[in-house]
Amino acid sequence: MPELAEVEISRLKLLPAVQNRRILDFWTDWPRGFKSPLPVAKARRDIRGRKILGLSRRGKVLFFELAGKPARKIALHFRMSGRLLASSSKSKIASDKWTHFRWRLTGGREIRFIDPRKFGVVWYGSENDLKRDKYLANLGRDALRIPKKVFTAALRKKTGMVKAVLLHQDVIAGVGNIMADETLWRAKIHPKTKIADLSASALNNLHSALTTTVNAMLAAGGTSLRDWGHPDGKLGGYQEKRKIYGKAGEPCPRCKTKLARLIAGGRGTTVCPKCQRFFRIQNFRLRRNFGE
Repeated sequence: MPELAEVEISRLKLLPAVQNRRILDFWTDWPRGFKSPLPVAKARRDIRGRKILGLSRRGKVLFFELAGKPARKIALHFRMSGRLLASSSKSKIASDKWTHFRWRLTGGREIRFIDPRKFGVVWYGSENDLKRDKYLANLGRDALRIPKKVFTAALRKKTGMVKAVLLHQDVIAGVGNIMADETLWRAKIHPKTKIADLSASALNNLHSALTTTVNAMLAAGGTSLRDWGHPDGKLGGYQEKRKIYGKAGEPCPRCKTKLARLIAGGRGTTVCPKCQRFFRIQNFRLRRNFGE
């Protein structure tokens, strides 16, 4: 699934191709993936003629800021296999059979939402309409910009394993499976460690590791392991630079111990059995209090 880095790169690459262009038409063959108080036919009429003023992002969601009254926005979530492609409206591409949304723009340009598995979502409506959606309404602070104190406070409000908490978009928006594995490895924290067992120092290290991971993924152009690519057709490069994600059986880049695969938070997880510490602060305190 495309994560924060992939959506941010999509935003940056797409912006110069669409900013200040008007939407001439909108098309979809997948109304199940379209969420709006307006039926598709009415939404199509409502969107025509609106200018794209800019693009913003929160977590894994990309927002199109539109001109016109009443005020409207488009929001997209790539989910498992989605990506955006900016192209000439006359061009034909190999993935056309997987294109389920199109926006035709002035200047002969077109935005295509390509989604082979059809899990992606497109929202359209007012800001209040979008806020009524449970997922959008509950997005946490963005992982790219969250301050250390806010990060620590958000995690302290949760219970359970650290990896599962990192993946909750209502806690911190934008973290996916790749980012979580890479971050926990950098922080030397075992993914099954309970949040309550992490010291203040460990949480600070986790925040620093998250920042490092996000910046590394952005600098490499995102991760193109399966379906995702840049809006201009280029591929990301982080799949060649990742430290441990998906590398079970290979040596740890830090201590050379063979990496292992396990399930944490319901997700396949890569971990170094030696250098990722399993914190047990609470258990130690309980044993001390009971004289064990």
